[in-house]
Amino acid sequence: MALITECGRKSGLYLVAESIDCGGKGSIVSAIKRAEMAAGKRIIDLRLLWPSNEERRIADGGDNPLSAIYGTNDVIPEYGKLKSFFVGEDGKRIDVIFTCEPTWARTGLKIRNKLIHEVKGLDYTARDAAEAYAEDRQELISKLIRPAILDGVDVYCERNFCSSVVYQSSMDNPLTVDHILALEGNRYAAGNAPHLYVICDVSAETAMERKSARDKKDCCKFETLEFQRRIEGKYRAGWLRELLESQGSCVAYVNTEKPKRPEDTVRAALAVVGLFRSGKLKGGQKFNYGIRQ
Repeated sequence: MALITECGRKSGLYLVAESIDCGGKGSIVSAIKRAEMAAGKRIIDLRLLWPSNEERRIADGGDNPLSAIYGTNDVIPEYGKLKSFFVGEDGKRIDVIFTCEPTWARTGLKIRNKLIHEVKGLDYTARDAAEAYAEDRQELISKLIRPAILDGVDVYCERNFCSSVVYQSSMDNPLTVDHILALEGNRYAAGNAPHLYVICDVSAETAMERKSARDKKDCCKFETLEFQRRIEGKYRAGWLRELLESQGSCVAYVNTEKPKRPEDTVRAALAVVGLFRSGKLKGGQKFNYGIRQ
């Protein structure tokens, strides 16, 4: 279990944001994206290119690079083909890639449309979910993330196998952590671990309040107060941090509990990245915990 490569001049930064549902991981990644855009970086955001009913996404068609390359947008692109497409278009390299788990491609779509929903007449188990996530994860890392990092591209991802460890060990008839780690896709992920995990610390109650206030409705069976209460403590647990650090990753925590404001989360996200790049981030370092209430 190890990093893809040490983060340095010739390799990119691989950062994963984690949280319970509606816990702030998207805010962390969005803050980083705005900063990278302001810095003039060439950004590819796969979350906008994959198929979804959300209007903000780029439709499957001539304006979608995935459709131009593959004839469809429900695919995890190979980094080499993605790079060739964009460099061939204007000669400029890709600086940053944003992505997420599960993906919106094939196995990822199966997870989103079936496995994490309550489907009448079907009872998907923790094993079904864990195996699908691991398969989707391995394809994403092997085709896109690993070669991008080795080519000097920074990759920011919402969720990684850390989510499987937390979620599938908390479902009804749960899997053990050892069983989850033993799945082929998760072994591969552990051998290509992120440089940095940013874990959002928030209560289940606050997260579910945010869920009820947002327009986006996932109808995900995990997005209940009872289930989020099961998992919130696991994200804070010392054993989880030890597991992630054993793979070479650095772990930082950002407090996103109310009355923290979005701008507090933005500042914390940028501070975490800045300190990590400068070599000054301490393992387990916490951000936003000292803000006045």
